Amino acid sequence: SGMKLQIDATIQYSLEERKSRLFYSDLRVESPYNTYQHPGLPPGPINNPGQVAIEAALNPAETDYLYYVASGDGGHTFSSTYEEHLEARKQYID
Repeated sequence: SGMKLQIDATIQYSLEERKSRLFYSDLRVESPYNTYQHPGLPPGPINNPGQVAIEAALNPAETDYLYYVASGDGGHTFSSTYEEHLEARKQYID
């Protein structure tokens, strides 16, 4: 769909040191892995996935989710529309 992935994990991969919290200034890091600046997938892996993750990538669930927000306790809230995503962000971020 031409959307940028905007995944925080790719920013963490681009930084010299891992941070417990990213800031907007971190999103400006120059890197081909910066999915806030570059559309599509990064040029290579950003992690070493386990068997379950590989199977999920090979057999993805059919959903209409386009957005997610981390809940802060290791979970995520997934949304189909940008409006739903903004509401979910209010619970955990804003």
